Amino acid sequence: MNLLDPILKIFSFDKEDFYYVKIERNEKCYCNSGKKYKSCHYPKHLKSSKRAVRKINLLTGEETIKVLSIKKIRKDHDLFKTSVISE
Repeated sequence: MNLLDPILKIFSFDKEDFYYVKIERNEKCYCNSGKKYKSCHYPKHLKSSKRAVRKINLLTGEETIKVLSIKKIRKDHDLFKTSVISE
């Protein structure tokens, strides 16, 4: 391990090792109910100004579901991608 690695990591502009992908209305709901998102959790999220998103780790590819506020989504818009990118 290089002595400068911790210092370079602090000043790195690419600090995030994840990105978000919004769950679209016509996708199956994340709760595995068999319904589409628009018929299951979307109406509740719409009333509370929230949306379900997939948080995808760039290193491992692991996906977790998060429910974020619209305010947070707008603030962190640069962390969002339109679809899952396979490399």
